[in-house]
Amino acid sequence: MGATATTTSPDSALTQTFWRKFQEFMDLKQGGRNVLQYSEVFNHLVQYATEYVNTEEKKRYAFLRGMNAALKERLTWKTTSTFNDLVNAAIVQEGVMRQVEEDERKRKAPASASVAPQAKHRLVYTSPSGQRYRTTT
Repeated sequence: MGATATTTSPDSALTQTFWRKFQEFMDLKQGGRNVLQYSEVFNHLVQYATEYVNTEEKKRYAFLRGMNAALKERLTWKTTSTFNDLVNAAIVQEGVMRQVEEDERKRKAPASASVAPQAKHRLVYTSPSGQRYRTTT
């Protein structure tokens, strides 16, 4: 009677959730995720942007837009006809990039002790007569 209740209609709450998820999709970046993780989040959020990505081309573009720069640069020139082809190409390229980084790290790593040149040893032999002989090995 005297109290006024503030409520949100279910339609209003759904609309707010929808627009929040749509904005999350628009702001989506790969960041620290690998391609598979990024594609999973992308595929979840794409349902809130169906008008924005209503063709394969738009979906591929939106996916590329959020990718990390190095990976995006390598995939921009890749011709893919479907979104799934793009995701697969990205996963392969990510693996290649990871292998190159690993090879670079190994190449720059200091040589192990077993590969280091061995020091020369001097042997000194004293004969029973007191004569000393030196050899270097």
